[in-house]
Amino acid sequence: MSLVDDALAGAGSKPAVPAARSAFVLGNVGKLGDELLNVLLESPLYSRVATGVRMPMRVSVPKLEAVMTPAAPAWVPDDVYLCVEPEPVSFWKVTEPYVALTSESAAVTAVAMRARGASRVAVLTPLEALLQLASTPAIRDADELAIVNAGYQRVVILRPVADDEASTSSGVLQAIGGGVVRVLASYMTPRSLQPIRRRQAAQITVDSLCGLADGVHIIGAAQLRELAGDPMDGKRPY
Repeated sequence: MSLVDDALAGAGSKPAVPAARSAFVLGNVGKLGDELLNVLLESPLYSRVATGVRMPMRVSVPKLEAVMTPAAPAWVPDDVYLCVEPEPVSFWKVTEPYVALTSESAAVTAVAMRARGASRVAVLTPLEALLQLASTPAIRDADELAIVNAGYQRVVILRPVADDEASTSSGVLQAIGGGVVRVLASYMTPRSLQPIRRRQAAQITVDSLCGLADGVHIIGAAQLRELAGDPMDGKRPY
């Protein structure tokens, strides 16, 4: 049983009757962010979802609200979801209505939303990094640390390029020191990582933020792969 499974099954780590919560999503300009928004809208755990936009947007989904940035929702969201992924280039040159986040702007947003009263935050980085073992993380250590130090009760970071040795020897985990940290990470081979789907990663992030105990949880490649399962199990490799 994994650390996440232990935490989800452990006594006191999950509210007996979770109340419907509200969420604010920023940076959902790519495919991972699109899946995240869908998961949140379909989840019975959330009764209200806002997303940041940079242009007026018609909304027909009852519990979805479009918020023109740099403004935030008039109400204080319980949970904040930040996607740090590049904005795709459309062949038809259609501009996405959603707001893109850089590593720095994600940290600034997280700090500001915590100051407003948000209690939990999740940070997602793109799954394309799973197939690029030598790639640079989408979020910088300093910005990640700023989010962790903002004072949220619960932090979930989906960082597919993390590994145990690198995470514990430098950056955010070293700076946290004796804080409550559960490192769920290690490098995997490209072949092992390919079966992971964006929908699975988005669902795992939402489930983790809603179900894990308070503290800092970093979900790396190995744990993401473990939670997502392997659709290639039992199949003969080509």
